[in-house]
Amino acid sequence: MSKNDNRVNQILEKFYQTAINEVKKNNGESFLKKLDRNQRKWLYKIVSQVESFKAVVTVLTTSLVKKVENPRQDIRYHKNELKGGYSGRTFDTKFITPFFKRYFPRLAMKESGWLTRSIEQPHPFTLKFPGKIRNKEIKQSFLQVLNDVEEKKAKPKKYLLALFILLSREINRSDDLLKVRLTTSKRKLTINSIIESLKEHFFAKYRSAGASRLPVIAIYSIYEILLNDVARYKDKKLLPLKSHVAADVKAKEIGDVEIIDKKKKSVFEGVEIKHGIPIDFLIVRDVYEKIKNIPIERYYILTTAKPNIKKDEKEKVTQFVTNVRKNHGCEIVINGLIPSLKYYLRLIRNLNGFIVRYSRNIKAEASVSTEIKIEHVERWSKMIKKQF
Repeated sequence: MSKNDNRVNQILEKFYQTAINEVKKNNGESFLKKLDRNQRKWLYKIVSQVESFKAVVTVLTTSLVKKVENPRQDIRYHKNELKGGYSGRTFDTKFITPFFKRYFPRLAMKESGWLTRSIEQPHPFTLKFPGKIRNKEIKQSFLQVLNDVEEKKAKPKKYLLALFILLSREINRSDDLLKVRLTTSKRKLTINSIIESLKEHFFAKYRSAGASRLPVIAIYSIYEILLNDVARYKDKKLLPLKSHVAADVKAKEIGDVEIIDKKKKSVFEGVEIKHGIPIDFLIVRDVYEKIKNIPIERYYILTTAKPNIKKDEKEKVTQFVTNVRKNHGCEIVINGLIPSLKYYLRLIRNLNGFIVRYSRNIKAEASVSTEIKIEHVERWSKMIKKQF
């Protein structure tokens, strides 16, 4: 490792440890007050939605660390092909993303923040940067910080330390929430109360994306119980929940939920889950493409949308499903996700067991990635305490 590499890593470690000490002292408030009103507003805005804008936070961190490491570098020029620029992506991949994976793993990019299309644009990060970061306030806050450093000579060290303080506070808040054990009163649990709670959780208005993952976790949680309670699933195994981000075909997966026959060592049942999307012919055809070479018995396509099947495609979908059954042997079942959950809940012996598993699974997902956001866990936690 070169001297310069050591210097960059030392900068990161020093500012992180200082931020931790500031948080321990008084939650970082005394240092944050050293920033002016606009500076705090910009950073607070960015960190308030860090789970949805990890790339922006990564690129901002990269830029600030680069400025501390080399004060002469105009950090707005983040590509070598830009006059006077440097490779922000290389700097990020080598130093920043590995650092995030060590200290802020939930917020770390897989490789680099520059792999995001809205950021990798060959334009400097000036206030006129054309990249389409989907939240205008986040975009402007990000660009204003860099403009403040380069045009108004604001201290990058002050920004970097404040950013790490806010990120550390966010991690502490989410960690505390994920450690809370969610319990229910069995006397208040009914199938209808659970269904109503799930509907509220699925369809609530959230600031960030990720709610489409919740129905998947609900079905997965019910299958965890069905495999023990229902004779059909004797000698069957539920495969681990896959990432919703990876494409099914690329990952050689047949659906969101997969059950295999342990004796035959083959796929037994699959489930594809759509949130708010009616099933159409293309969806069913795509499912068939995934299973056509697999001797699978049954495949469920479930959706939270009403109607379950697009009205003008119902006949076409029904005919295709009939042909698959006749020529392949797999029974494709299309149904509403909510009615399916209601039916499954009637089959299990312990309703509380479902609540426990669903709560555990959404927290487990939130702890290792940001597909499930902390606000999803937060909302479910409040609902559990209020309703059960």
